[in-house]
Amino acid sequence: MEKKFKPGDQIGCKGAPVKVVKWLAEGGQGDVYIVEQFGQQKALKWYKPDGMGKDPKAFYENLKHNYIKQSPDKIVFLWPEDITEWIDGAFGYVMPLRPAGYYEVGDFLLTKVKFKSMKTVIDAAMNIVSAYRILHNNGYCYQDLNDGNFFINPETGQVLICDNDNVAPDGTHTGIIGKPGYIAPEIILGQKEKDPAKRKMPDTYSDRFSMSIIIFMLFCLTRPLEGKRTLGDTPRTERLMEQVYGSDPHFIMDDVKHPQYGPDRDAQKNVFKFWEALPTYMKDFFLNAFSQKAIKNPGARPTELSWLQVLVRFRSEIIRCQCGVEILTENGESTVCSTCKRQIHIPYRLSFSGCNYKIPGMPDSRIYRCQLGPCNANEALTPVGRVLANKANPNQLGIRNLTQKYWNAETPSGKDRKVAPQEIVPLKDGIKLLIESEKIIIENN
Repeated sequence: MEKKFKPGDQIGCKGAPVKVVKWLAEGGQGDVYIVEQFGQQKALKWYKPDGMGKDPKAFYENLKHNYIKQSPDKIVFLWPEDITEWIDGAFGYVMPLRPAGYYEVGDFLLTKVKFKSMKTVIDAAMNIVSAYRILHNNGYCYQDLNDGNFFINPETGQVLICDNDNVAPDGTHTGIIGKPGYIAPEIILGQKEKDPAKRKMPDTYSDRFSMSIIIFMLFCLTRPLEGKRTLGDTPRTERLMEQVYGSDPHFIMDDVKHPQYGPDRDAQKNVFKFWEALPTYMKDFFLNAFSQKAIKNPGARPTELSWLQVLVRFRSEIIRCQCGVEILTENGESTVCSTCKRQIHIPYRLSFSGCNYKIPGMPDSRIYRCQLGPCNANEALTPVGRVLANKANPNQLGIRNLTQKYWNAETPSGKDRKVAPQEIVPLKDGIKLLIESEKIIIENN
């Protein structure tokens, strides 16, 4: 029988008991309460009898391990801070409360909440990828990555990862398979194996598949594998969805090769609008992420670092017109505003030797650590350089060294000089910056 608590109830925990303040919400796995511990209000997730996976004891022990080991990043993860004792065959865990200003992904997909800007959407995607890179680099996999795992701030793109009870060391089986619509094909097909030992369980590679689905949904507000064959009067039977996500998955925007699996122009108008607005390299990246090779071969799926690198480029190429509209400028080229028709001149471009692309050299343009090659997971989205305008003369631009290391700057005449931390290098045609092992060339546009 499902346990229900009332205000004032005391619940024993491994660390210290908690007192129930009030019931907050009900989810698929259980109920969430506001509780008090050490004089602070926190959240308690209490599981339903059927919400603890196929092996509740293994699930409990894994959760206890996560609580003891603590969060890989206390800012991003709403990590288990305590775990309760067993009561009537069930248990729960304590975690931080979600702060104000953060919303579930479903609120964005249903347009109940809107992002401040396209840059903010990209920031959210980058923060999701960065969080899972940190998790994977610490030897964990999430196992049940879906649209209910995130809270996003629409003003900043900051992300909070919740439901970290699903997290387990990579290769560990806790009885959690995942949420339909996000489960990787090999996990779905693996459940058909009669021998439990041969069933494929969630891991880092299946996390990457689910993450690609989430990112596509953020940008296009549509599920990437659900096209014409799942719409209309077609019953969404278990057999059909097993085909869509397991035995015969196809990316809906790869309709050149597979038009029968493509989106419906009447029922899925959003995907056409948003897909066409994406830069070519983002379309190519999604086509690769959902290619038959990546679907059938988990090792061929994009890594977290490759996601960050392409998303950072996307963010860098968005500029704002004086009329307030965001404009995409592929490869840093000058362009025309589609709304007010104003000519938008980009004075400089920053050319990356290793990345093989150019970004606008405009105020607030940034160079991120992940653009310089392999890096620590926690540093991937750290800005290493930022373009600033001179306060006295806004037409004079420079790039500030935001690192703790010296850069090397080479002038067009061949002279070298060191650029100290916080020092600003003027943007001038032909200057070459060596930042770690990456060479960045400043060009007139």
